[in-house]
Amino acid sequence: MGTVTRGTTNPNRLRRMDRWIAATHGAELRRADAPVAVDLGYGAAPWTAVELLARLRAVAPHARVVGIEIEPARVAAARPYERDGLVFRHGGFEVPVDRRPHLIRAANVLRQYDEAEVAAVWARLCARLAPADPATGSRGGLLVEGTCDEIGRRHVWVALGPEGPRTVTFATRLGSLERPSDLAERLPKALIHRNVPGEPVHAFLRDFDRAWAAAAPYASYGARQRW
Repeated sequence: MGTVTRGTTNPNRLRRMDRWIAATHGAELRRADAPVAVDLGYGAAPWTAVELLARLRAVAPHARVVGIEIEPARVAAARPYERDGLVFRHGGFEVPVDRRPHLIRAANVLRQYDEAEVAAVWARLCARLAPADPATGSRGGLLVEGTCDEIGRRHVWVALGPEGPRTVTFATRLGSLERPSDLAERLPKALIHRNVPGEPVHAFLRDFDRAWAAAAPYASYGARQRW
């Protein structure tokens, strides 16, 4: 289910998203028995799936990654990179895996869809996630969906659980920014067309810029302190 994307990808492009996933979702992955992570729409080359496995196994040694692509030729090209814990499959938003995943990462996929389609895709993917389990304290699986530039210096993503949206994260190489609202061009599809007066995301970015300006005295301690 879905349409073929352009498939552009680069090594290390999703490093910021991966590090965030490992830091915030690592405990959930460790709690699960053989957790499955899906790299949905990994593109014309398998680099992001290979890197995701390495980064997840640093915090959850039993994690497995399934790279899913809707273009059969891309799946065939990725097969030589399969290894213990990493496989590639043909598919789309139906997420063809043998058990409910504890993570679905969909980076730079929905940007090529219409905004009106996003809610239905989110709902379909969230329905495939591992459910929450109050008995163990599990919050269930996580869908991470967002957009970044070609080399991963600017990235904005939304995290959703089985219950729906949880957080939005702005990640960037601070030296590449003049102001925080420069990240507006990388907003996820659900938000990018809503960056207009009267919408919450527009007000947030406006206030973010104002706070950045007010924190200018911290710049002498470095961009990270100012941020």
